[in-house]
Amino acid sequence: MSRKQIKIFNGERNERYDYLVTKEQPLSYTAESFQKVIINLDYANIDGKIKVIQFTSTLASEGKSTFVSNLAYLLGQKGKKVVLIDLDLRKPKMHRVFNVANKDGLNDYLSGKIQYEQAIKHSESLDLDFIVTGEKTTAVVNVLESSKMKDLIAKLREDYDYILLDTPPVIAVSDALYVAKNADGVIFIVAQGVAKKSLVKEAIQTLKNNNVHIIGTVLTQVNLKSGEYGYGYDYSYKYEE
Repeated sequence: MSRKQIKIFNGERNERYDYLVTKEQPLSYTAESFQKVIINLDYANIDGKIKVIQFTSTLASEGKSTFVSNLAYLLGQKGKKVVLIDLDLRKPKMHRVFNVANKDGLNDYLSGKIQYEQAIKHSESLDLDFIVTGEKTTAVVNVLESSKMKDLIAKLREDYDYILLDTPPVIAVSDALYVAKNADGVIFIVAQGVAKKSLVKEAIQTLKNNNVHIIGTVLTQVNLKSGEYGYGYDYSYKYEE
């Protein structure tokens, strides 16, 4: 098991989901930190068996959507064909990242209202494919467990190098566990000061109890008020072997 610590994000959390620091400030220290994330991911995926990656956390507001959208953008810039899917069907956010209406998305496709090609949208500014949640549904678990959902992921595996899944927190609802059945592994996001250590341990243990492959953990929102590198956040990636 290896461990690296890299400072990431600036001192204040940016609530604008459409602001990707890796695009807007490509030469910044934060963007460089994300570049190192890509290197770490390549190392974890040295055999190329990881294509579908799920992102989850203990609780909400741990920087999960911000992290996965920046990572998706950088992977695309490095020539990887990437699709980002919003699987937080209860509290979707990805449509905000791409500044589009939350319609003609996953739920619409799975219910047979639109075709595969219509569900996948493309951002010209980010040069990235994505799928929003679309029409609201109360049958969240049924959607996530459906055979059509499994078939969609299988088809996306054929068309993309990486399928990144933004999913709900583990403690709040059980959705993340259902999604994990279709993923090759999970990157677990932990924000300092958001969830108690006992809850974080409970969330990780819940994933392990359900035989979920945890690729690594990400530590965000650790405010560094002083030190050699000045302000910033601490980013830690821990490989699980």
